[in-house]
Amino acid sequence: MRKVDVLLELLFLLSAISVGLGEGGPADQQLLVAASDLVNIRSDGAKPLQLEAVFNAQFNTPQEGHFTWKWVARDLWSEEITLGDFGQLGVRKGDTLYVSRNAPFTPLRITELQDLLTVFSVDVAWQIKKIKHEVEGGIDAECVQVRLRPGSHVWNPKRELCINQTNKEVLTDEAIDDQEYRRKEFSDYQPFREHSYPRQARLLVDGSQALKVKIISLREATFDEAVFVPPSGAVARRQCEHMTHPVALKTPDPAYPRSAAQNRMGGTATVTLTVLPDGSVENVQLVGSAGKEMDQVTLETVRNWKFRPAMCGSEAVAFDIRVSVNFQMR
Repeated sequence: MRKVDVLLELLFLLSAISVGLGEGGPADQQLLVAASDLVNIRSDGAKPLQLEAVFNAQFNTPQEGHFTWKWVARDLWSEEITLGDFGQLGVRKGDTLYVSRNAPFTPLRITELQDLLTVFSVDVAWQIKKIKHEVEGGIDAECVQVRLRPGSHVWNPKRELCINQTNKEVLTDEAIDDQEYRRKEFSDYQPFREHSYPRQARLLVDGSQALKVKIISLREATFDEAVFVPPSGAVARRQCEHMTHPVALKTPDPAYPRSAAQNRMGGTATVTLTVLPDGSVENVQLVGSAGKEMDQVTLETVRNWKFRPAMCGSEAVAFDIRVSVNFQMR
């Protein structure tokens, strides 16, 4: 039997979580709130800061990269990322995010890095399903199983966060769906103001290390206004506090190529794309290959998908998503 699974992910939102009552009681909710507050170094009223990190990203061979983040407020910050020959500069100014890069798309490992460095935040509607006591790396932990509320997202994995019972540090964050298993690990927490932040983090995908990150500097700082000038030629994306994300309307599965099926070939083709304000799709870029024929049919199919667009209030806005198409023989 041949099977095609399609997974849509909203970029930059993979680690977000909010505290909905769900099936958990007040004590369970407080555990998540405490864990989120611990690493919330960007809390309202916080002084400007600068974070620098080095990281190792696994592609066909490991590559070394550098990350610099300069933050003043939720709507005023910049981040600069280099990885091999790739470079990207992002500037958030007011209600717009500007991104400039020297390639047609942002590599998958870079979006995963951005996600990993958020650690844990309170943004999107998840609900507690179950909480249990476990031992993680010799540490007593409360492991919270959460699921997205029905209809709140296009990607709804089983997810479990294990939190140090004593000091509320997030130790691991695991997500599993029909296509892959992802595990984020955080360690070596250091105090910063009234918060703490992990100096080391890593991401494992299906048991193999995809990213390893070390924060080499986290300090208060002051910045010249020029730091937050949008880069020339940058892609601009509207941001708002209560954005409604794109909803798939017409997204037929790509056909399984006959020759690939006959040869029992499978794999996952991953593309990024922009959902335009009219719900159509543009800028479809292949970021992960399943093989030539499967990549081609994925690109051809996705270009004709239709969505209900992202909304900022009553205004339709462009929004970037990532699509993973899994071809498998069963």
